Amino acid sequence: MEGSYFYWLSWFLWIVYTFFAPKNRTRLLICLYVLLLITLSIHEITVYSFSVSLACILMLIVSYFFVMRQRGKAFIYFAFASASLTMLYAAFHFLLLFDPVWVFTEATWLLALALLFASFALYRSFYDRLLVLTVGCCQGDFLYAFVLKQFSFPHLIGSLSFLDGWALASACLFGWQWLEQLPIYIDARFQKRAREVKT
Repeated sequence: MEGSYFYWLSWFLWIVYTFFAPKNRTRLLICLYVLLLITLSIHEITVYSFSVSLACILMLIVSYFFVMRQRGKAFIYFAFASASLTMLYAAFHFLLLFDPVWVFTEATWLLALALLFASFALYRSFYDRLLVLTVGCCQGDFLYAFVLKQFSFPHLIGSLSFLDGWALASACLFGWQWLEQLPIYIDARFQKRAREVKT
């Protein structure tokens, strides 16, 4: 069912941050953002004959807010990086539309892995990867809808299928970040235990 990955992963993220994250302003904003995404995912508006999900608009507004805080070379590099992911997202869907034979497994997983590897190649920081992934997905869906519009094919920008692919790729990013931090956490625990034994 379309949207199942998005809803399950979103609720899981909300539960983790609500009950296990430190109580601070960041936790509040993340929980609010996730709840807004879930709520707006089923609503859409029409902009210049394009149907756009309100969740996608929210994602773009929040993402562009962080993008505009970058300056100089960082901003220029991000523009090229997000354009690359935009083209990757749109190209994947065009191949899926015109030549679906090559898709040997579920398309959502293939798209998520392709976006994940691209974000790894472009950035080393978790937050930069998540930001370029989000912007690239949203812009890619706009580009895909724009091309389909020329052939009078209807397409909802930011549909539940789109949110599934983005949520899977983002969940993989979170999982990778957790694996990177795990050795540091284990080492800190061992050092703390060693100090306790010595005392």
